[in-house]
Amino acid sequence: MADKIFNLIIISMCVSTISITLTKGRPFSFLRNWAFKRSEWLGSLLSCTYCMSHWAAIVIVILVYIYNPIVFITNILFIDAIITIFAIVSISTIITGIIKRL
Repeated sequence: MADKIFNLIIISMCVSTISITLTKGRPFSFLRNWAFKRSEWLGSLLSCTYCMSHWAAIVIVILVYIYNPIVFITNILFIDAIITIFAIVSISTIITGIIKRL
C-alpha cells in the first residue's frame, strides 16, 4: 500500500506540473488565446489550473491504466478510478498552492 501512496503523490506532482504549464506557461499562451476566441468556456478551462488538473488526472489515469495507479480497491474498477482521480486532483491542488506561494 505504501508504494501505491508514493505513486499517487508522484502522479499528483505530475498533474500539478502539467496543469500549471498548460494554464500559465508562455509556450501555451497561443492555445489559451485560440480557445478564448472559440469559446469563453473552453478558454476559461485552459486558463484555470484547478480545472485543468481534473482533465490531466483523467488522462494520466487512463494512459497509465496498465501501470495501475489505482489506490482504493472497491471491486468496481470505474469507482476505483474516479476515487483515484479525485485523490490525485486534491493532492495536485495542494502542491499547486504551495508552488504558487513560493
